[in-house]
Order: sequence, then structure tokens, then C-alpha cells
Amino acid sequence: MIRRYLFGKKQIARVLITAVAALVFLCLNMSVYGAPDNGNGDDTDTTGLEEERDRNQEKLDEVEASLEELAGEKEDVEAQIEEVTEALVEVMADIDELTEQIVAKEAEIAEAQVEYDAAVEEENAQYEAMKVRIKYMYETGDSDYVMLLTQAGSMADFLTKADYIEDLYEYDRNMLATYQETVQKVAELQEKLEQEKSNLLSLQSDALAEQEYMEQIQSELEATAAEYASEILAKEGEAAEYEAIIATQNAEIKRRQEEAARRAAEEARRRAEEAARLAAQKAAEEAAKKAAEDAARRQESVDQVADVADTGVVQTTNKVSYDVSSIYSAGGSELGKSIAAYACKFIGNPYVPGGTSLTEGADCSGFVYSVYKDFGYSVPRTSFALRSAGTEVSYENAQPGDVVCYPGHVGIYIGNGMIVHASTQKTGIKVSNANYRGFITIRRIV
Repeated sequence: MIRRYLFGKKQIARVLITAVAALVFLCLNMSVYGAPDNGNGDDTDTTGLEEERDRNQEKLDEVEASLEELAGEKEDVEAQIEEVTEALVEVMADIDELTEQIVAKEAEIAEAQVEYDAAVEEENAQYEAMKVRIKYMYETGDSDYVMLLTQAGSMADFLTKADYIEDLYEYDRNMLATYQETVQKVAELQEKLEQEKSNLLSLQSDALAEQEYMEQIQSELEATAAEYASEILAKEGEAAEYEAIIATQNAEIKRRQEEAARRAAEEARRRAEEAARLAAQKAAEEAAKKAAEDAARRQESVDQVADVADTGVVQTTNKVSYDVSSIYSAGGSELGKSIAAYACKFIGNPYVPGGTSLTEGADCSGFVYSVYKDFGYSVPRTSFALRSAGTEVSYENAQPGDVVCYPGHVGIYIGNGMIVHASTQKTGIKVSNANYRGFITIRRIV
């Protein structure tokens, strides 16, 4: 429910922020970009406007980098919430089991009480019967006892009566001792059951305290995740504002450029032949120079990873060995595999917002941009623009060297469901599962 609420709020915020940004830009258009030309000035100059647009683009890149970091932190918190929730379920299950044991123990105690009451009743009955016989035999006086014995007809009869009196006394005493022993055993059983119940109640109390503590931790983590979601929403709104401003600036730049082109058309026609010759000459020289530089750079990159296919191990720039044998065992072009293996050389290097250095630090799009640049390919600098680079392929057909695009993030596919990417300022450049979050598109550059 919380996620659906935040998603709805996010969509509304995006629409409102985009609309407000467009209105603000239109209102400031006169002061920022100058009034339309009235015949006394040049309204085709785009230098200042392009500089302002580039500054806004830099700010947008910073916001996108911040969004990537916030998303990573939010994922860490959500993982902690999941762990706490699983542990909480186990504790609650233990509490249910202890409650059942306590109920069963109370039933045993009640049953023992019934047995105890019955034993006491039997003891009392036996005691009362014995008192009656003792009263009859002894409390009436010694004469009756002696008379019972002297009335014997013979010595055998005398001994028989004496034995009968002795046996009757022994029977009463034994029966009373038996009942007293039964009462004692039942009482001890009751005491044992009460102690066991007390132990179960203590365990239940501890489990309830643990449940309360874990619920508090869960609540705090959910509050932290909500704060990250709120920050992400604000950053996305800020990014939308910059995107709207940049789009409007690009439109104004285009308009001015078209106006400049129209004014320069006549002059261009006069100088077309000379300009074409000079341009062709310069283009040929630059193309030759660039071709030589690209060939040298590609050869250098190929040389750096030439041994990796045989050894299966690449030495990263921070002196850590990384096994890339799975890259060369995957399908795809050899160039794509070389690009993927080359990207893995920089695992462990830092993440720097707005950076493009593979050794000193780069953000996600700067990392992809610089890896491909070292192979002589020019790709867009931002994660948003990379979504349209090259050609789209499905996840099932992904090959090493392809670019995996996520919301506000990109990485290079290295095969077997894995990517290498500049993740966050906390983790730097690392290898992750390609499905660690939902991707938007996969682009093939080579």
C-alpha cells in the first residue's frame, strides 16, 4: 500500500514539476536569452545559451548520479527489512508454539489436581475408617481388648484373635501410608508441572520481548526506506525540471541556429566552393588522423586483453585478479568480449558523480562512455541518452559488450546474466546480477 501511494504521488509530482518548470522557463525566457531581435542586434548568437544549457546538463548529471546512489541505499535498507521480517516470522511462530505448550501444560496441571483431590479424599476416608476401628479397639479401654482375648476358647483361638488384631492394625497402617505416598507423588508431580509451566512462561516472555524489539527495528527501517523514497521523488522532480529547461533551451538554440543559417545562406553560397574544398581537405586530414588514433587505441586495448582468453584472468588496475573466463565462454562477437573483459580491469575503482576516469573515478554513464571510447566508439554521455544508442536486443539474446539500461543507471553486460558497472559511491565499480533491478532496454553498440 505504501509503495502504491508513493508511486501515485510520484506521478503527480512529475507532471506538476514539469509543468511548473516549463512555465518558469517561459517567464524567464526574455531575461535569460534576451528579447527578440528588433533590427538593432543579433538574436542568432547561441554561445551564452549553449553554455547555460551545458551547465544545466552538468547539474542534471549530478542529480542522476545522486539518484543512483539513493536507489542503492534504499535497496540495502529494503534487504534489511526483508531479513528482519523473516526473523520476526520465526519468533512469532516460536511464540505460538510456546503458547500451545503452556495450554497443554495447564491441562496436565488440571488433571494432576483432579488426581490429587481424589488421593486426598481416599486418604481421608482411610484415616476416618482407621480412627473408627482404633476408637473401638483402644479408646473403649483396655478391659474390652483383654476381654476379646480372654474369651478365646483355646490357646489356638487366643492366638488367632491376637493375630487378627495385629493384622487389622498393620493393614490400616499400610493403607494409610500408601495413600499418603500417593498424595505426596501427586503433589510432587503438580510442583514439577508448575515449574515447567513457569519455564515456558519465561521463554514466552523473552520471545515477546524479542518480537517487540524486532518490530521496532522493522518500523525504523521502514521509516528510513520511506525517507529514501521521498528523497528519490524530490530528485526525480528536480531531474524533470532540468530536462524541461534543457529541452526548451535546445529548442531556442535550434531556432537561433536556423535563423543564423538563413541569414548566412547568401554568404555561404558565395563561399561554398572554397569552403567545400577546405572542408574536404580538413575532413580528410582529420579522418586520417582519427583513423590512425582509433587503430592505435584499439590495438592497445586488444593487446591489453590478448592473454585473457587463454588464462581466463584479468589483472585489474587496483592489483586485484578477476576471473573473466566466463566472458570468453559466452556467445557473441570477439570485439564485444574484449570490451567486456577490458571493462572488468577497473573493478574496485571508485564511483565519482560526473566522472569519466576509469582509474580515478566515474559514474555509471561515464564508465560506459570511457570504456567504449578506448575502443574508438563514441557513445552518449548520459544514462538517458544511452537508451537510444545502437540497436535494441532482448535479454535472451544479450551478448558480452552490450549496454544494459535501467531507470537512471547503465552497465556493461559480461555474459552469464552478469554486468560490470559503476554502482554507487559506497561500492564503486563492481560486478552484479543483470536482474538485480528491472531494466528498460539492452543496446548493442558493436
